[in-house]
Amino acid sequence: MSKIKSLIEEHEKLRNSGINLIASENYLAEGVRWALSSDLAGRYFSYWYGGTKYAQEIIKETEDLARKIFKVKHAIVTSLSGNMCDLSVMFAYTKPGDFVAMMTLDSGGYPLGVTKFQRKLLPLPADKYTYQLEKEEAIRLILEKKAPLTILGASFIPFPHPVGEISKNISDSSACIYDGSHVLGLLACGKFQDPLREGADVLIGSTHKSLYGPQGGLILTDSDLHFEKLKRLLDFDIEEGLGLVDNPHVNRIAALGCALEELSKDTDYADRVVENARALAGALVDMGVPVKFKNKGFTESHQIFIDIGEKEAESLCRNLEDVGIFMDIAARIGVAEITHRGMKTSDMDFIASAISEVYHAKKHQHLQSEVMNFSKKFSY
Repeated sequence: MSKIKSLIEEHEKLRNSGINLIASENYLAEGVRWALSSDLAGRYFSYWYGGTKYAQEIIKETEDLARKIFKVKHAIVTSLSGNMCDLSVMFAYTKPGDFVAMMTLDSGGYPLGVTKFQRKLLPLPADKYTYQLEKEEAIRLILEKKAPLTILGASFIPFPHPVGEISKNISDSSACIYDGSHVLGLLACGKFQDPLREGADVLIGSTHKSLYGPQGGLILTDSDLHFEKLKRLLDFDIEEGLGLVDNPHVNRIAALGCALEELSKDTDYADRVVENARALAGALVDMGVPVKFKNKGFTESHQIFIDIGEKEAESLCRNLEDVGIFMDIAARIGVAEITHRGMKTSDMDFIASAISEVYHAKKHQHLQSEVMNFSKKFSY
């Protein structure tokens, strides 16, 4: 066996025998994996080439599914990532030298490098502990600096953004984009919040976090004008010239379509996610592990946050990794994958107990086999 194939097998063994609490990941169902590995993986889709009629139909069907599930007029599925969705709106609504208003990483935001593209970052003020936008000051800054683009989004997002109040006050001067990368699966189920109906012009996001599709991006809007503006950057356009995408990877779009088909029947998925997140947070607190936002029910999303410092968080992440529990070094825990794999609130006590044992620095050599045996019950 080749070295690469061997490493792939070891990776799959590691992930299938552990408990994944990484908030920005999810597991892919068999049909989604099959689509990714199908013949489509090496093919183009445009009418420019022969043999593409089914590829074109797959894209149309996936767009139709997205429109139906999100109850929206327009869907664009050609973006290769959530980051590319952000770049699409940046290029569509700004020119070099313009301000892009968004939350920054130190307050839970997404670290888009706008200065690499000759734009200026306008940091939206937010509480560094709660990750909540200071909406009045944010509105004042957007209007004062005449920022033509405002992106409401965050990598740390336990509670909804004040979309309505911000969009209403900036609508005459700034496009309001909601980056729902982390919560897209919840939004698809009608939970967390409803950005477009609350006033956002466009909803964008990654398709592989709480939404359990392949890695990729999705753009949704009810506006013909915004749709045409963004589609122009993401279409296969021979006449005007190519924009951000020439080949959108049809296998990825087919896999997204399979995931959307699954989600359309999984109607209580978002409810189960939030129930599991709150159950895990409550169990952790009961076992002496500090978790943020107890007074607010911990979370309204798939994310919960252990309330510890940076060095302690990284140490906890590495120690948990040794026993087969995976999280990130920011003490952020996500329950989307374990929910998708079938875990229920009754399973959260075991996970909390294992985390607590490692957190309190007790002897935990036995945990690796216990975690593996527990994970096997939900094996894919």
